[in-house]
Amino acid sequence: EIYRDEDFISFNINDILSSLSLQALVRMKTRGRKRDRWLNYINKYKIELEPKEFSLILKLGALFTLYVDGYEIDGTQGDVVIKEFRVTGTGSNVEHIIKVLKEMTPRLIIHEIKQNIWYMITAYKVPYIDNQLKKLDKLFLNSDRLECKELNEDLDMRICRI
Repeated sequence: EIYRDEDFISFNINDILSSLSLQALVRMKTRGRKRDRWLNYINKYKIELEPKEFSLILKLGALFTLYVDGYEIDGTQGDVVIKEFRVTGTGSNVEHIIKVLKEMTPRLIIHEIKQNIWYMITAYKVPYIDNQLKKLDKLFLNSDRLECKELNEDLDMRICRI
């Protein structure tokens, strides 16, 4: 159960090129309380844009989104930070994109084909989970909430094809 609205901020390739640090990106894209909140998140959760992630965004033209959510599971509350990398397009280079995304070891990659014309591939990394929620991780070890036509596991990574 989510106990507060998710907070998110997105950056495209042009944003990434114009500001090489996450703090500079936040300062460029936000104002007022939202800016203060995001700068606090970056410091509190030690969020950074890793060199592999930076390179991946440039190589694939990915949209980069950061989420900070508060969750409550069985009475235990905690925060989670999620990095999302989304690539869309047409053509047949899907396997190449998935291969490039796998280099940064996300926890989940979702590959969707829309109307047999275009694809959307989204990779998720979780750089921060509150310790209280980590303890509950074993409860959800074998639970699946996505309905995948095909689900492949590779080390600590899952690839879901919808």
